[in-house]
Amino acid sequence: MTISRKHALLGGVAAIVAVILLQAFNSFGCYDHTLLTFLQVLGVFLLVPLLPAFISLLSANPLRAVGACLLFAPWLLLAYYTDCVRPYQGGGASMIYVAVLLWGTPCAIVGALLTGPVMRLFGLSVAPSR
Repeated sequence: MTISRKHALLGGVAAIVAVILLQAFNSFGCYDHTLLTFLQVLGVFLLVPLLPAFISLLSANPLRAVGACLLFAPWLLLAYYTDCVRPYQGGGASMIYVAVLLWGTPCAIVGALLTGPVMRLFGLSVAPSR
């Protein structure tokens, strides 16, 4: 099955927006961030892990952004669980977003790289741009 480039691009953008909304949920629901703090968190902790997704939008297969976001999003869920659900364990400030940055980035890269072969395995392709 061939997916049009326009639909593939929309799917990639939707995946990136979903990750940003997930971080917005974390920021406003758990950390009581202001809009400015939320934007700073996006720039500091989410820009680097989302780079593979943004770069994938420019590639021949924009759906690679979906794979990058799918493997990065669990790290944001872990951050929410660690800081907002699990009882406080003591020991000082939370460092979970360091893990989000350091482990989420390679996961996003792997997700972007594996999306193409997985799509071929299921007989999916993106129509070339005109």
